[in-house]
Amino acid sequence: MKQRAYILLTFVALFVQVFILNNLSISPIVIPMVYIIPIVMMPIESSQFKMLLAGLLLGVAMDIAMGTMGLNTITTLPIAFFRRPILNSLAGLSSISKEEGIPSIKRLGVRFHNYFIFMIVFHLLLFYFAEWLSFDNFGTLILRIVCSTVVSLLLDYIIVMLFMKRLSA
Repeated sequence: MKQRAYILLTFVALFVQVFILNNLSISPIVIPMVYIIPIVMMPIESSQFKMLLAGLLLGVAMDIAMGTMGLNTITTLPIAFFRRPILNSLAGLSSISKEEGIPSIKRLGVRFHNYFIFMIVFHLLLFYFAEWLSFDNFGTLILRIVCSTVVSLLLDYIIVMLFMKRLSA
């Protein structure tokens, strides 16, 4: 049951990103990103290999769908690689923790919000700095990151909350 819910969450996040958000022109400053949710919400006990494979597949799929020639792959792989240490430090889990299941409010409490927000902000920082590749117009870059982060967090929370009950059952 959990596996089907997780696969559905992945497809919903990808569908919303590719068919809705990429075609919705809110503003050149605001570009929400929800496709990172499957990596952020992978089970705590997932191996590093599974995380990196998921990051690679997700990044390549988004690069193909968005025509970004590697930009999404470059930003999803570090998210997948550093996910476990970030989860351990922000959620207070030890490296030898026997904790299983998806990261959730029920399992981690307030620490879930710290982890979730950090992962989304980290991804958007990597994405926009890789896209910009310059510090020219640094103010515009920061404005894009801040505005996109606010909208992305709102949408990410909505999607995660819709699936939370099914994923943690």
